[in-house]
Amino acid sequence: MEQVTYFTTFLTDHVNLPDYKLAFLDERVERIFSALKKADLGTRVLGMKKQGSWAQRTIINPKEDEEFDADFMVELEEQEGWSPSDYQAPVFEALSDYCEAQQMSTAPEAKNRCVRVAYANYMHVDVVPYVDRANGGESIVNTDTNEWEDTDPSGLTQWMRGKDEITNGNMRRVLRILKYLRDHRDYYDDTRSIILTTIVGGVISLDKTRTHPGCYGNVPKTLHRITTDLADWVRNMPERPEVADPSRADSTFTHRWPQWEYDDFRRDIQTVASLIDNAINCSTSWSDSANKWRDLLGDDFGPADVGNDSKFPATGAGTGAGAAGVETTTGRSGRAG
Repeated sequence: MEQVTYFTTFLTDHVNLPDYKLAFLDERVERIFSALKKADLGTRVLGMKKQGSWAQRTIINPKEDEEFDADFMVELEEQEGWSPSDYQAPVFEALSDYCEAQQMSTAPEAKNRCVRVAYANYMHVDVVPYVDRANGGESIVNTDTNEWEDTDPSGLTQWMRGKDEITNGNMRRVLRILKYLRDHRDYYDDTRSIILTTIVGGVISLDKTRTHPGCYGNVPKTLHRITTDLADWVRNMPERPEVADPSRADSTFTHRWPQWEYDDFRRDIQTVASLIDNAINCSTSWSDSANKWRDLLGDDFGPADVGNDSKFPATGAGTGAGAAGVETTTGRSGRAG
């Protein structure tokens, strides 16, 4: 059974990042960006844009007492004679001054592609400097190698938007659930969000709507279709596949998915797909179906008491495509990675 209304409640109450956390994120990012614009970086700040799960609206609520994270890119004006690392150094210095002035307990951390600003026991923001180079297009810095890395986050978000439209807006909801299974239920727990997003989008197609009519009709149907297709994709493929960057024909994300991480994902996604198949096709009783979903998603799915052996749903536990149009966010735009 599909348990559509239970999925709506589960997403709203347990998976999606709450409005107050998103408001906190928006406020802190605006302060960070304002501080960078006022700082003497030796180059001009030209703009900023969201990146990753925040931009794609797949950010989720973390485990209790764990941070959520978000990325944003800050565009800097290209300077003749500057190396890639020269762009990150002043950003780090400016954010160090900002954190000190704000009396923050944690100093910023310079990482190889970003500067991380942490808010104790709450969240962290990764600030990613990038330059739209005259001879190289949009590029982020890699300070480990002091080299440029091509990037097209807007292209990736546009690609994802197209895939989401095929699924009637359910791709984003399903991605949040798959991230919840990773972060809260410890399935494929080392697979990065960019890999998960790309391979999920890779199995979504208009052809599926013809061969499996209604397969993207609501959240559980979409979850069933996507996990089935992912399990089929990896089942007879022991060697890690190439993961092409859908926004750039000459780029891949394969280097972000080592073989051992793929091995774990290959094992776990087949387990997840099997549990979902058992739950959605369970017809013995409503409580049996709900319990099978809880075996996968945990005790926060559905009502606390699902021991009722009735074949009919409890009040409010609707099913079917009629609930597919219910937006399962909490009124927010846009994981923590």
